Amino acid sequence: MRPSISLWSIAIVAVTAESSYNCQPGQTCWPTQQQWQQLNRTLDGHLHKTVPLGAPCYENSNDFNQDICASVQSTYNSSLERVSHYGQTFWQNWEACGTSGCSLLSSDPAEKLFPTCSLGTLAAYYVDVRVASHISATLRFSKDHNLRISIKNTGHDFAGRSVGPNTLAIWTHNLGKMSFNRNFTASRCPTANAHNVGELAAGVVAGDAYRYFGEYGMDITGGYEESVGLAGGFAQGGGVGDFTARYGLMADNAIEFEVVTADGQVRVINECNDPDLFWAMRGGGGGTFAVLTKYRVQLYPSLPIHTYRLVVNISSSDALRALITLHAENQITWSDALVTGGTDYYVNKASFGVVHPHPDNGTMLKEATVAFHLAVSNMTGITVVENDYTTFDNYTAYTSFSIADASVTEPAGISSLLSSRLMPRHLFASPSSISSLVDAVLHGIQTAHDLISTSGTQVVFETPLSNPDVDRKTSAHPAWRNALWHVIHVAEWEKPLTPSTLKKVSSGFLDLLEPAKALTPGGGAYLNEASYEEPEWQQTFFGDNYPRLLEVKQRYDPDHVFDCWKCVGWRGKQDSLFSCYD
Repeated sequence: MRPSISLWSIAIVAVTAESSYNCQPGQTCWPTQQQWQQLNRTLDGHLHKTVPLGAPCYENSNDFNQDICASVQSTYNSSLERVSHYGQTFWQNWEACGTSGCSLLSSDPAEKLFPTCSLGTLAAYYVDVRVASHISATLRFSKDHNLRISIKNTGHDFAGRSVGPNTLAIWTHNLGKMSFNRNFTASRCPTANAHNVGELAAGVVAGDAYRYFGEYGMDITGGYEESVGLAGGFAQGGGVGDFTARYGLMADNAIEFEVVTADGQVRVINECNDPDLFWAMRGGGGGTFAVLTKYRVQLYPSLPIHTYRLVVNISSSDALRALITLHAENQITWSDALVTGGTDYYVNKASFGVVHPHPDNGTMLKEATVAFHLAVSNMTGITVVENDYTTFDNYTAYTSFSIADASVTEPAGISSLLSSRLMPRHLFASPSSISSLVDAVLHGIQTAHDLISTSGTQVVFETPLSNPDVDRKTSAHPAWRNALWHVIHVAEWEKPLTPSTLKKVSSGFLDLLEPAKALTPGGGAYLNEASYEEPEWQQTFFGDNYPRLLEVKQRYDPDHVFDCWKCVGWRGKQDSLFSCYD
């Protein structure tokens, strides 16, 4: 049942108080050098003053060093190298604060993007966490000195939630251990015992997880970009990838977590122990309920990966409309066969990456896509560049291809913003509803291109078709359960936009969703891949789970030790933590 208006009013009023954790450099509450040094000793030497990744290349920086600069430049746009440093975000625009920052140009790192080097949104100090007790000690110190906390893993967040100016950062990226449990015994919870369970420490990145568990003949429900930290905001916000149609979201497959709560207590949580907190962290977003240190997740025997690749050039808007219509007409057939993947649409081209993990020789994928495969070759205004099928022995073999592709489609160190909407199954049921759906998607593609030419639209059909979650065991948005498309409009650019241009693009990307929103009243978007300016963020990101999520937040973090942009319990942009969003 959806909450009443009065419940929503209570939820909003309850979180308007200003945080007491707001000490700024230069104030008497800010720690002295001796106090920072004492904290460093407590943390076994793992407290560091933040140095932006690009700082060695800025002559005005105290960290200028030509030799180190050359090393930084040589790997600056490598995703794995980039995320191994605290002093960056994967998307450059979230590293900057207004017109200040310390970044280099991704395509030519010899070029600096700012006249001088500054921290931008990055924390003043960060803790390179190696054990859970480091987090507990950091939280005690932050309370003693009224310091704001930020939590960062790899820094992929599309809304800048993993950084914050003048914060003390908890950096979990170097928690990198993994283990495989053929027979798993949950902590004080026999009903959660399971076979084939993987344990990931918080900092494990996707590529390492696929290779590690692949050695045991197992697949994990991760994403497709190799440098994403799976157990961080990715899984805590839901977690979508090539196995989602078959096995559900990564959050659906969670068995147990180790976390550190705002009171500094290390807890092992599951469906028996702190069950409400466990539920909230299975889809309610990272960075707001607790700091996760270990993620235990259901694994599955490895399957062959069958793919269908289509690349076309498009000569007119009529041809683009016809292609999207053909795609929509075939989507129910694909979804019923648990076919997954996505399409990148542009005004003059499109690229389909269709994926089917299935224990056969690829026959089922070909049967599901044969009508589309044949029809697209005969469409007016469509020139086929590639139209073929490939089978990989397992997911590890497939990622050797997909990772190389992602390095081209999502290079590290550029800027990006998104807007998105989940599109439900009923829109694919009749010619008239398909026509309205196509109108909405086409409007987004064309409007995005008019706003910024380096834009595109991803139609992702990685939705949890096999897991309806009727018992609401996870807190992921209920709109996921009947969605067939996750439509994402993507803007990307290299050099910083002027503040007025950035505002025009970000507002325009939000506005272009209006036709899609009109088709999906009460619907939502994937909180990890949505517009940071979304005004109806409680409904759009969390749906009718929000009141319960807020109650969990208030119970486990009543003082708002953990806060992030439009996360559960967010109190508004007047908070100084969010000054860089202006």
